[in-house]
Amino acid sequence: MAHPDEFKGPEADALPDTATLPAELAALYLCMSPAQLADLRKSKRPDGRAGNGPPIVKPVESGAAAGPKDPVLYKLGALRDFAKSHTAPTAFDTALNSGLPGWVSAKLPFFAEREPRVKRGRRVLIGGAWDRADPLREKRFNDLAKGRIRFTSLTCAEAAASLWADVASHRAFAEKGLALLRSETQAIEAALADTGLLAAASDPDAVA
Repeated sequence: MAHPDEFKGPEADALPDTATLPAELAALYLCMSPAQLADLRKSKRPDGRAGNGPPIVKPVESGAAAGPKDPVLYKLGALRDFAKSHTAPTAFDTALNSGLPGWVSAKLPFFAEREPRVKRGRRVLIGGAWDRADPLREKRFNDLAKGRIRFTSLTCAEAAASLWADVASHRAFAEKGLALLRSETQAIEAALADTGLLAAASDPDAVA
């Protein structure tokens, strides 16, 4: 007879639909900035929904709509439903795929270990918090909600130069940046060669 643990996968460690997340983590789960999620909360309807956003959790004590000083909470089930119906590339996806400028300038969220493991407080990354295809993403949100890990916003260049919890994940991510650098280097070298040809064509006595 199979042991029950043999059937456990990442989904077994996921938070239930009834779990609540604060706005900051809800935005992270939906792969958007807190400001973008706040925009979706504007123009609330009587049922508590924003124009195009997931419903917020009303304060249990009063049963009324959340006041300005009440923390904004979201049911995870509502966030999951919203994510399933909004599968278009996110701003994080766009930044990741925008070439070298995005690699060195756009801030993306990364899961990280709770405490530094080495001297001088260098962060140890676990993976990209925006990666909806990551099979461990739900488990990591469980760990994040329970305070076992944290998240940090970094450029891809900063993340590639950080420490990672495992070599394979670090190498797979860093290779994207190395490929961009190789492409840029090749483009610069080709431009220098073309400049030499142009100079030679206009002045046969010029030294390339």
